[in-house]
Amino acid sequence: MSDVRFETFGLNARLLSPPKPMGRIHHHHEMEINFLFSGGVTYLHRGAMCKLMPRRLTMFWGSTPHSLVAAEPGSEMAWITVPLAWVWSWALPRKFIRGLMEGRWWTAPTGSHERFPVRAWVEELEDASPSRHERLLLELHACFLWMAEQAATTSDAEVRAIPAGATGGLHRIERMARFMAERFQDSISVADVAAAAELHPNYAMPLFQRHCGVTIHDYLMQYRLTHAQWLLLTTDEKIIDVALASGFGSLSSFYEAFTRIAKEPPQTFRRRMRA
Repeated sequence: MSDVRFETFGLNARLLSPPKPMGRIHHHHEMEINFLFSGGVTYLHRGAMCKLMPRRLTMFWGSTPHSLVAAEPGSEMAWITVPLAWVWSWALPRKFIRGLMEGRWWTAPTGSHERFPVRAWVEELEDASPSRHERLLLELHACFLWMAEQAATTSDAEVRAIPAGATGGLHRIERMARFMAERFQDSISVADVAAAAELHPNYAMPLFQRHCGVTIHDYLMQYRLTHAQWLLLTTDEKIIDVALASGFGSLSSFYEAFTRIAKEPPQTFRRRMRA
């Protein structure tokens, strides 16, 4: 049985001191905020190794397959998730939301640590008081609006410059993940993915699973499902067109995979999230 699954965190936060490599790729429906107080942290995200910028807010859509793969000693970071439906309801600028849902990695300019009390947000989210959460949501809404303002003046070149190069022995993993991120809409095999990293399939398969916690096939499935979610939310394309544009060979295989992993049919997901 496939190990692909969507996790659900809701409005949540954790202080990671120190953060630890996850040992697996995962994805979830929420928008994710990271803030690195000290040290260094590297993610495998969108087929590339990406380093968090110290003391600068970073946002991305958690549905894009990702994993924390390396952390320097003494690192400390905040991890916050905000339900997609709430962010969707805030009517943020189209460029910003589209960028997030296409897998962009938005990083705030220097000085964001003075503007937002990230540590206090984490502490308050551990308190179950509804009144505190209501105020905190207003602050998070303001944070997303501010980030959208910064994104309006950020060039595509600056966004693409964020991903780092190969990190240690993970460069083979990065090459395989990047190949799948670029070719997930095509009919590709494990042998094709292995060849992109100049590896034999019998070596590439256990290497990828050991570092990422999922098989090459499951990682590819995650990318296809994430793209399908994006199309369902941002277009009015027919379900069959969404399936084919996301790399599925047939409508039946798309329905089976989406319903099994997302726990609801694609049209139900579209109606619920748009509502």
